[in-house]
Amino acid sequence: MAAQDWVQSFKKAGWTVTGTVRYTDRQVSVESKDRASLTYCGDESKGYTKVIKTGVIEHTKVTQNSYVAYGAEVQKNDKGVWELVRIASTRGADKCKP
Repeated sequence: MAAQDWVQSFKKAGWTVTGTVRYTDRQVSVESKDRASLTYCGDESKGYTKVIKTGVIEHTKVTQNSYVAYGAEVQKNDKGVWELVRIASTRGADKCKP
């Protein structure tokens, strides 16, 4: 739900995203036959906001907050499909800074 809210807020503001976000340091932990968790880092230093109507790209200064640590949990549903059940992020994560 948080991801959907984030996307909806961009859409409502008339923005989209552009550029590149690198994901690194992926680690998966299988907890059972139907549950797993993963962690990874996101480098958003080359990702930008773009105004849809004008096409103007809003370049932002690279700061500690450009590096984000993610943690997620997935679980198989009744049809055997893996679903995201929880995701959390921490901006400015030292472990994700190059």
